[in-house]
Amino acid sequence: MDQERVQTEKTAFIGVITCALGLILNIISVIFANSTVLIADLFNSLMEFSAVTMSWLTLRRLRSDSRSVFNYGLGKIENLVSLIIGFFILLSVLIMASLIINRLLHPVYLKGFGIWLGIVCTFIFAIINGRLWWQSRQQKRNAPSPIVEAQLRLFAVKTLANTCMFLNFTISMSVSQSWVLYLDPLTSCITLAFMINCGWHLLRHSVHDLLDHSLEEPLQLLITKQLADYFDSYASLDDVRSRYSGRQIFIEIFLGFDSGKSLGETQLVMDSIKHNLENAIPHAEVTIIPRAR
Repeated sequence: MDQERVQTEKTAFIGVITCALGLILNIISVIFANSTVLIADLFNSLMEFSAVTMSWLTLRRLRSDSRSVFNYGLGKIENLVSLIIGFFILLSVLIMASLIINRLLHPVYLKGFGIWLGIVCTFIFAIINGRLWWQSRQQKRNAPSPIVEAQLRLFAVKTLANTCMFLNFTISMSVSQSWVLYLDPLTSCITLAFMINCGWHLLRHSVHDLLDHSLEEPLQLLITKQLADYFDSYASLDDVRSRYSGRQIFIEIFLGFDSGKSLGETQLVMDSIKHNLENAIPHAEVTIIPRAR
């Protein structure tokens, strides 16, 4: 199994455990506090737990996959999970926006045991999620994929949210001036803006990658040149299909061969084209599909 895939799955599993613990502590904090940002974070934590769990389960499914059968399908599953996580983030935005507006209209001082618990929890989870964010950034550099991108943005949102909440609670409990009444909802706006950016980015790129599309012109020219070099070795060029999954490029070429040509001759041509294209195009997987003519 690919080492980068193992590390990504490990990061996702740690994220599942972290989100589960954060969800439990959020519930306790909300019960004993009157903070809008804590209530919003409770909804966020529930959705983030669902999203990270989906990522982890998808990565486990990819690990047990037979790539020779499901290359295209599993690539789309990664994009689909990324799309769902983007929807989760934007749904959290709607919940947070309504709570922020309500608190701006009815400001209150933060107080209660839940705030002190929130200070401790947000400090600890800011460090944990920051570490997972950094690991996801490293994994994106080594082996980018839709699901790694989704994890990266999810942990970035969580790190920023935890940091903002920690500063919010610390200042609110230290200062008693009237402007502190508005610190809680205004702090939530910072997290809200970052969530909108991350959610929109995931939705836009996931939808784009779910749709099969042609390779860039320089790569098309490499395929055309290779096919031209073997023009006399096949009877017809029926179709060329391509798609991306992260940095991986999948190329299918449908070639017609003379029915009188031997299997060995046909296979030699197919292997040569495949070998040359995979050497010329980084991270490409080329499949030649023969048809009798």
